[in-house]
Amino acid sequence: MHQLFKVHVFLSFAILLFVSGCAVNPVTGQQQLMLVSEQQESQLGVKTDKSVIEQYGVYADNQLQGYMQGIGNMMGRLSHRPGLNWSFKVMDTPVVNAFAAPGGYIYVTRGLLAAVNNEAELAAVLGHEIGHVTARHSAQQYSNMMLATLGLSLGQSLLGSYGDIMGPIMETGAGLLFLKFSRDDEREADALGVEYASRAGYDAGRMADFFITLQRQSTLDGQDSARLPEFFSTHPNPVNREANVRAMAKEWQVKSAHRDFLVN
Repeated sequence: MHQLFKVHVFLSFAILLFVSGCAVNPVTGQQQLMLVSEQQESQLGVKTDKSVIEQYGVYADNQLQGYMQGIGNMMGRLSHRPGLNWSFKVMDTPVVNAFAAPGGYIYVTRGLLAAVNNEAELAAVLGHEIGHVTARHSAQQYSNMMLATLGLSLGQSLLGSYGDIMGPIMETGAGLLFLKFSRDDEREADALGVEYASRAGYDAGRMADFFITLQRQSTLDGQDSARLPEFFSTHPNPVNREANVRAMAKEWQVKSAHRDFLVN
């Protein structure tokens, strides 16, 4: 009887968690299971930001940091979540990567800056990372981990509090930052990156040029497909990515035929 009571309590808790965890996605407008509130998302971002700075260090160039923050702020205001306290930093590592933490924290490495050919490519990359945040891709990953943690906890006690589940997740910091996005996440972030860069006045088709540059660098370095630059290790390369990006950028340019789109 005692065991049945535990099961009943757990099922009630699970139903409550599911109901309370439903949220509207800012991009799609659709309901989705989201166990991380926007306040918790912000807290995760603060903790992750500290971990990233400790791990990589901020590139010591205030002018460059200000330039990055300026472009980022402009694009963040044009996004689906303009009210976030957006933060954009250049990290001191030669690894070619850009990544985002929950709550509006965007990072670009000095290695990536050396790989981009113009400002439009950089803006498109920033737009892509902003898209991961606005669509709450990382928050969704954290939610999935919470569900998995709940399942593991059941093996020990059948019941734990919501806080007990959230606590360990909150403490993981940058370790969860590099969870691999799905290809669907990447396609959505590409589309949002094209949208945000286009609305900011950039030729978003240059995002495709950046992806081609990364592929070319891999070939020149003698790397095989299993050793692509770090960007592709956390951002899976969808099929026909470059063609799709160019097509989406063209659609935005047709919508704004009167506008000149910037490259530099």
